[in-house]
Amino acid sequence: MLCFSRACVAFGDRLYVIGGQEGDFVPKPGSAIFKCSRRHDVVYSDVYMLDDKMKWHTLPPMPKPVSHIETSWVVINNSIVIAGGTTEKNPVTKRMILVGELFQFDLDSQKWHVIGKLPYRVKTTQAAYWNRWFYITSGQRDKGPDNPQPRKVVADVWRTKLSL
Repeated sequence: MLCFSRACVAFGDRLYVIGGQEGDFVPKPGSAIFKCSRRHDVVYSDVYMLDDKMKWHTLPPMPKPVSHIETSWVVINNSIVIAGGTTEKNPVTKRMILVGELFQFDLDSQKWHVIGKLPYRVKTTQAAYWNRWFYITSGQRDKGPDNPQPRKVVADVWRTKLSL
């Protein structure tokens, strides 16, 4: 299985591999506007940890399958926080659905929590944490509050105080 667009987090002496997808859109040859054709893709909620003895462990899955989170995570006080991403396609329209939640994986209890909502749904955002401020910047946002499909790539910066 070739899986990508997942979070790979190195923390302490462990590596965490979170979410991701198998399959993706394929560029149409010769398209002047870079149109893509749809392919079947599967989005995962799986979480794995590689320990210091090079042994893989399966951890509790995310609250929902999420992909496009490669750079959408930070480590805060022994927790991994993930912002946005994409989830499984709409079963009727087959269109991509962006995610607007802020997920926390507590490394001590190994439990997932939804700790907030982003100002809009977004995928492939950049996340950072500094001086108790959580930042996201850029990414591809939704079409609006009533439409979770991807729209334009943005250069916005959003921040909020976050204490865990």
